[in-house]
Amino acid sequence: MRIDIIETDLFIKYLSDALKMDKLCSVDGITTDSRLVKKNDLFLAIKGEHFDGSDFIDQALSNGASYVITQSAHKNKNVFTVENLVEFIGNICSIWMNNFQGKTIGITGSNGKTTTKDLISHVLAKCGNKVSKTKGNFNTSIGVPLTIFSFSNDPSQIYVVELGANQVGDIDYLSSIVKPDIGIVTNISDAHLEGFGSIGNIRKEKKSIFNHSKKHYYGKEIDISINLSDHPFKNNKVFLKNASLAYEVCKDFMSNNDKEAFSVMIADFTLPKGRGRVYSLLADTIIIDDTYNANPESVKAAIDNLAQYNSKRKIFIFADMKELGSDEIRFHREVGDYCSEKIDIIMCYGDLAKNVINDSNKIPIQLHFDTKASLSEALSNIMQENDAILLKGSRSMELDLVIKDIINYVK
Repeated sequence: MRIDIIETDLFIKYLSDALKMDKLCSVDGITTDSRLVKKNDLFLAIKGEHFDGSDFIDQALSNGASYVITQSAHKNKNVFTVENLVEFIGNICSIWMNNFQGKTIGITGSNGKTTTKDLISHVLAKCGNKVSKTKGNFNTSIGVPLTIFSFSNDPSQIYVVELGANQVGDIDYLSSIVKPDIGIVTNISDAHLEGFGSIGNIRKEKKSIFNHSKKHYYGKEIDISINLSDHPFKNNKVFLKNASLAYEVCKDFMSNNDKEAFSVMIADFTLPKGRGRVYSLLADTIIIDDTYNANPESVKAAIDNLAQYNSKRKIFIFADMKELGSDEIRFHREVGDYCSEKIDIIMCYGDLAKNVINDSNKIPIQLHFDTKASLSEALSNIMQENDAILLKGSRSMELDLVIKDIINYVK
C-alpha cells in the first residue's frame, strides 16, 4: 500500500506536531511496504500477525525514505518510535478531518460498499463537484487514514470514504476519525461472521457509523426505485438496489434531482472488476465476474441475477466462502439448495464448496474440481453458444484467474 500526498505542507505540520518536533522535511508519500518506498516517503513499519515492518526499516531508508514510524526502538535519527502506530496515524487523520471544511460521505456494509461508493462519486462528479474517493479497498484502520492523506484539503471537495470491518470496534473507530456528514450502511449480512461471532454483532458494528454521522441512510429501508431500461445492468437487482441507495444520497446535490436524470448520469457507469462486471464472449455467451468476495447473502443475490438472464444454459462457478465460522458447512449446503431449479450446471472449487453438491439438488449437472487449472479446462470444453456464466467465491480463491483463462481461450 502506497499513496502520494497532495497537501504535503499540511501533512508535515500535523506529523511534526504529533511527534512534538520542529517542522520536519518534506514527505511526498506514505507506504507500508518497504519495496514500494520512493524518495522522500514516510515508511510505516506496521507489525502484523505474520510480519514485522521494523525488520525492513534499513531497507526503507536505503530506498529513500525520509522518515520511518515504528513501534520498535531504532538508533537512526529519522526513525521515530511510537507506542501504537495505528492509533498514531489515526490521531493525525482525526486532526485532518477536524480541520476539513468540505463534505464527507462514509460508506460501510456487508456488501455493495465499493459499487455504491463508485456510483455516488460518479454522479457527484457529473454534477460538477470535486470528488475524492477511496481507491480500491483501502478501507481498514490504516487504509482509511492513508486514503484521506492522499486527498486535497480544498473545502470544495467532497470526500467519499469506504469503511471496512473484520472485528468488533472497527467501524466505530473509523467513523470517529472520519466524522462523516452522511453515513451509509448498504446492507448487513453474514460477511466476516468469524470475526464478529453473530449477525447481531455485525448489525451493531455496521450501524455504529450512525453514531458519528449527521445524516443516515440504510439500504434495507430503501426500495428499488431506479429504472434502467437501456442499461446493461437493468435486470441486476443488486445493482439496482445500490443505484437506488446512491440516488437517495445524491439527489440533494443534483440541480435536477429526478430519477430519470440520475439514470442518464449512470448510463456510462462501469462496474469494477470482480464486482459484477459482464464480459461478452463469442456467440452471445457472457461471463459475470463477481469474484471479488462472497458471503451467503451476496451469493444468493448473484444467483438470482444469473437466473434472470434469457440464456440457453445458466452455469454457476462457485468457490469457497471464507470467514463464516462454525456454520460454514451449513452455509455452503444452503447455497446448493438455493440453486435448485435456477441453475443448469454448477462447477465447484474448494474443500467447502463441494458441500453444495448433493442428490437432493435439482441441478442437472454438478461437478467439483480440486484445482483452478482443471476447472478452467472443463469450463472451456463445456461452454456453448448463449450460455450465461457466473463466477463467485471469496477473493482468496482467485476465481478471477479462471476468468482470465477463459477469455484467453476464446481469443
